[in-house]
Amino acid sequence: MITFTAILSDLQAAIAVVAARERTLTVLLVAVWGRIARMRTRLERLIARWRAGIVQAPRKSRAGEARASVRAPAAFPTAPAWLLVQVQAAASYRAQLEYMLSQAECAEFLAAVPQAGRILRPLCRMLGIGAAAAPRKSLPSVWAPPSATPPGDAVRDDGRVLPRVGLALGPAGRFFYV
Repeated sequence: MITFTAILSDLQAAIAVVAARERTLTVLLVAVWGRIARMRTRLERLIARWRAGIVQAPRKSRAGEARASVRAPAAFPTAPAWLLVQVQAAASYRAQLEYMLSQAECAEFLAAVPQAGRILRPLCRMLGIGAAAAPRKSLPSVWAPPSATPPGDAVRDDGRVLPRVGLALGPAGRFFYV
C-alpha cells in the first residue's frame, strides 16, 4: 500500500517533464499535477488511519438527491485516458496502479474505506483504468479489390467475354486492379 505514494509521485514527475516541454499544455498539466498531489496526500492519510484502525465512517451517499446548485463545467478534460494521450510516459504508471488495485490488500482497503474510491475514481478515469476498450470500427476501404474470378477470361451468360482481372502497373509506378 505504500506504493501509492511512489506511483503518484513518479506520475507527477512525468507530468512535470511534459509540462516544462509543451508550453500549450503547461497550464492544464500544472493543474493536474496539483490535483494528483492532493490525491496522494489524502490517500496517505486514509491509509495511515486504516492501518491504525481509526477510519471515520463514510459520509452518506448523495446519489439521486436533488441539488439546488448547478454544477460548474469541468476544468479538466473528461474523456477516458486523456492523460495518456498528453503524457505518454503515464502508461507505465497506469499499469503499475492497475496492478496495485488488483491486489487483495488494496481491495480490502477500498472495501473498508470507500472514501479512497472517491479519491481514486478521477485518477482512474484520467488514466483509463477500468474503461472498456471501444470496439474498433473497420475503416471503409478506399480501394476494394474485385471479387475473385477464376484464372483466364470469364464468359457471361450472354456470351460476352470479360477480360482477366489482376494487377496492372499504372501511373507513378502504382499498382491497380483491372
